[in-house]
Amino acid sequence: MFSRRPSTLSVYTPPPSSQGTVKIVQTDDLPEAPALSRQVSASTSKIPYVSELDPDELFTKRTIAEVKVAQNKLRADADAKQEELRLMVGERYRDLLHASTSIIAIASSSHRVIEALNEAKDVIMSQAEPPVPQRMSSYRGGDGHLHTLQLLAAHMKLLLDAPEYLWRLMERKRYFTAAWLFLLALVVHHALVRSDDQDEDSWQSQGIDVLVRAIPTCSTSMGSYPPIPFSNYTSSNVVIARGQWICGGKLDICAAVLSLHLLDSRPLSEALSLFLSQRSKTLQGFLSRKAEGTATSPSVGKSNGHVPEKVASKSSLKEVKEITQAAVVAVVDTIRICRAVFQDSASKSMVAAVLEYIHSDSTQPDNKALSSELMLTTESLLVALPSSTQFLLLPPALRSYKPHVNLSSSSSMIDPVYFTQTLDSWFQSSNGSLEVAVSKWFSELHLASDVWSLRLSIWRWITIAGLADTESEALKSMFDRTARQRVLDIWAKALGDAQTAFKTQLEAATASIRTTQSVTSSAQFLFNAPALPVMGAGHADVSFEKYQQSLRQQLLGRTALLDGVLLTLENCARSLQRDFAIVHGGDTDDRATLSKLTEEYQPHADELCAGILDTLSSAENSEDDNDTSVNTLVFLSHIADELVSSIFISGIRAGEQTVQDFQRRAEALRDRIIDRWRSRIVAQIISQQTDRPTLMVVSPAPSPALIEALLKLSTSIQELTRSRNVSPEPEKTLRHFITEWVAGSSKREPQSHSDIVFLRYLASLYRTEWDDLCSLLDAKAQECQEHSELEMPMVESGASEYLTRTQTLFAPLLPVRSRMLSLDLTTDKMAPLLPFGSPPTGMPFQSAVEVAKTSARFGLLLVGTV
Repeated sequence: MFSRRPSTLSVYTPPPSSQGTVKIVQTDDLPEAPALSRQVSASTSKIPYVSELDPDELFTKRTIAEVKVAQNKLRADADAKQEELRLMVGERYRDLLHASTSIIAIASSSHRVIEALNEAKDVIMSQAEPPVPQRMSSYRGGDGHLHTLQLLAAHMKLLLDAPEYLWRLMERKRYFTAAWLFLLALVVHHALVRSDDQDEDSWQSQGIDVLVRAIPTCSTSMGSYPPIPFSNYTSSNVVIARGQWICGGKLDICAAVLSLHLLDSRPLSEALSLFLSQRSKTLQGFLSRKAEGTATSPSVGKSNGHVPEKVASKSSLKEVKEITQAAVVAVVDTIRICRAVFQDSASKSMVAAVLEYIHSDSTQPDNKALSSELMLTTESLLVALPSSTQFLLLPPALRSYKPHVNLSSSSSMIDPVYFTQTLDSWFQSSNGSLEVAVSKWFSELHLASDVWSLRLSIWRWITIAGLADTESEALKSMFDRTARQRVLDIWAKALGDAQTAFKTQLEAATASIRTTQSVTSSAQFLFNAPALPVMGAGHADVSFEKYQQSLRQQLLGRTALLDGVLLTLENCARSLQRDFAIVHGGDTDDRATLSKLTEEYQPHADELCAGILDTLSSAENSEDDNDTSVNTLVFLSHIADELVSSIFISGIRAGEQTVQDFQRRAEALRDRIIDRWRSRIVAQIISQQTDRPTLMVVSPAPSPALIEALLKLSTSIQELTRSRNVSPEPEKTLRHFITEWVAGSSKREPQSHSDIVFLRYLASLYRTEWDDLCSLLDAKAQECQEHSELEMPMVESGASEYLTRTQTLFAPLLPVRSRMLSLDLTTDKMAPLLPFGSPPTGMPFQSAVEVAKTSARFGLLLVGTV
């Protein structure tokens, strides 16, 4: 018996589906054979996966039923695979058709190639063999035909590699080297295609037809770059399009000008105009840019009078500085490059030196400062190429080639007058465009210190830029005008905002006074203790500085309402003082600019001074002559009095004449306001007292009506008078009050005589300027004496005694010059506090009214304990 060989049957699993997953058909997923019973099905359920099934094991260890089950599984796998193949073929049917068509086309092409090769083989075999050339021995100089072929190969190698080398050179912006290589390639091409039969060195005399039959590749290669189109494309379009004129240095510009001159035969004057026109476009690109980060609008001027701070942060100043410097650098570099490349002055220009070097036979340039890139030779160019060893086989005439240059031609030189006029015209035009752009950029700066610091930095850079004196002064003058105008605009806006804020605060303050019907007096404000600094609220130094400032404001009598109005002007003055310190603290060689700036600033300061007084005068004129306007007039007088000596007028640096006029107008306005207040307050007080009922009790002391009127007058003068200076207003007010009181008093009233005598005693305390008023009071006292029951000595003694008792209450009405110096301080210790005498002691008290005697039951009344 022969043993059975192991089966080589491999089970094929289904390929991945179109969704990228693999179908695995398990045993329990297949349908059972209908002929099998449930027992067989249960026994065959233990068959492993079909992919793991060994055919030998299947037929040796499994039953027939299990083999049939495996058969059914394999058949199900085959059917599933067949269905998937049908789907795949249906989806890829068009691709299969194209593939089959391509295969057929490839087969036919292969047959044609084989036929062509066979035909070429037959033609070659049918020709006779060429005679063997006589080879010279090595000692007789080698094979001449081989040398000719090597020379031809060197020509062809240069022509074939030239396009690639040209593009590489242009990508590296080495246009002068590329132009030299291109001209060399034209010469090599001309050496290949010349057809002079009489020339022994021609290729045709050597049996080589370069252009037509022998080597047709040469004609095809040279047809890819004909001379004129390639020249125009290289010089004009590529050089300008790639920005050689825009951002190149003087070496790059010189190389570009030489390329234009050698390739296009473009005159140097035309190249100068082209260069300046391209630089103008570049400059316009710089000038059309905007400083980033400053698109937001400036903040509105603050109500407290600070110069509006922005907006202009350090980042915006940096951006404006960068873009301004970039534009200035573009102008300065253009001028310096023009002079270095084109102008012949003490030394030759770069273009002239290179052209002279090309024209001469010397290999050493006269100008040692020229770059090796400009001092170019064909030998150095060929050595730098990758296939330099092959190019050494070129003839010496080609290896020593130099482009043709005619130094005597007008296209190879520039007229100095034309150069100067052209450059000056371009500079004037660029300077004007630059001034417009710089004005726009400076408008993004909202601090005078930023504008002036930027001006100083640009000034220093222009000084060391190496320009001519006229050009340097023109640029400096342009920046002076622009910076000066911007600073003036900033200061004018600050002054205008301060005037607007002053008007707004003044209107708000007067409206508040009309609403509350009161104004804080200086004496009352002096005794209001400011809030103590809180240690945890912030830095200790800042808290104590605020506390110190509050105490200082109290000593100056600057109430919160008054300080809020005046700060709008004083903060503006402080900000301007800081700007003045920065502007005048720079270089000392710009005194003319500072003088011009001061001269142009003066009208704005004068306008503000006039506007402030006009605003205050309008506020005073808008007040009606009624009882509610008294407090407003007091407040306006305080403002006018502060403006006379405020730091505002000196801080804004107005003209000397303007300061004097301002102070004079402010004093006149203050006096006019006080005159209105005096008339209004005296009329108001007297009208209130005339309506009081007349007392029938006769006393040597002044009447209660007069005492109350004098107390109100004293309080009003305290509200008007500032604590920091001595004012003559109390004296004028008291004089006006006495005059109006005497005019309205009646000589038949019981207390008129005592009132007139008391007023006469007050008037006698002043200087001799009151003699006329004293005479009037004496006459009035004589008239009242006739209708009075009291004797004159008694009334005079009562007036003197009453003044000693009330001198503290009437202190604002009494003269400052007292009798304190004439008193004996050793016997009267109260003299310093009571300058008009101490009141007598031990005198019985006389009540102004008589009170009925209390009854015996008065003590039995229930009174709450105090």
